[in-house]
Amino acid sequence: MKGIVIKTDGDMSVKEFGEPLYQTVGAEVGGHIEIVFPRGLLKPYLMVVNEEGLLQNLKLNGIGSVLYGTPKHGQPIVGNVVIMKGGIVNGEPDIVGLEDGEISEMLIPLMRAVSDLAAAFFPEATT
Repeated sequence: MKGIVIKTDGDMSVKEFGEPLYQTVGAEVGGHIEIVFPRGLLKPYLMVVNEEGLLQNLKLNGIGSVLYGTPKHGQPIVGNVVIMKGGIVNGEPDIVGLEDGEISEMLIPLMRAVSDLAAAFFPEATT
């Protein structure tokens, strides 16, 4: 399954994740995963974060924070994040991978635009 990895330095890449997702995506975000539905992404898209990132004092993720709405409510997103989407697997809600078309045509251009906003709101996040 494909996801877009957004690192704390603003670097973005598409990565293939294997099963079980809680381990492979968890390794990318550096711990136990938490699924959040940021205001800056329409459903079915979601963001996977490290659920203990604040406790671990992980570095601010400016792009993730802008997507989450941090400039409005003040709660930051820290550590690497992975953009994926929600779907139904074996009749149950689950995380599913991104399609190549939605990555290239919609999500990558959106992430680049959000990256510019993140640099304006959180200049310290890219240093």
